[in-house]
Amino acid sequence: MGKRGFSLLEIMVAVVIIGIIAAIAIPSYTGYVTRTTRADAVTALQTVALFQEKNMAENGRYDTIANLVANVGLTNPNADADRNYDIAVNLGAGNTTFTAIATPNAANFTDTIAFAVRSDGQVGKWEGGAFVADDELWKH
Repeated sequence: MGKRGFSLLEIMVAVVIIGIIAAIAIPSYTGYVTRTTRADAVTALQTVALFQEKNMAENGRYDTIANLVANVGLTNPNADADRNYDIAVNLGAGNTTFTAIATPNAANFTDTIAFAVRSDGQVGKWEGGAFVADDELWKH
């Protein structure tokens, strides 16, 4: 009569193989998701910076996101409830400079880096309430 079923050893080998595959795949997938959402934040900041420059050319000043949405045609980057980053703009004295900041939205995404771009074109992160230039951060 033939043997039926699997032995305990065969099942344990299969479990170990699945564990190894999961140990490799899960961190890889998590890294991919993080890179993708960070790319979305960078794109949103670049769009805000573009509309800020358009507003500067037309009105001679930088402006808030609400005014860019109302007057210049920017699509509100904070309108989507499922967004991973909240976009904000800090204006300098006389509205002649700005820093656009993408802060992780803790409700949807657990990233720790707040990306930022300034009116002079420098890119980096917002850390401790201040801009820190970091070109390499934006390349990943």
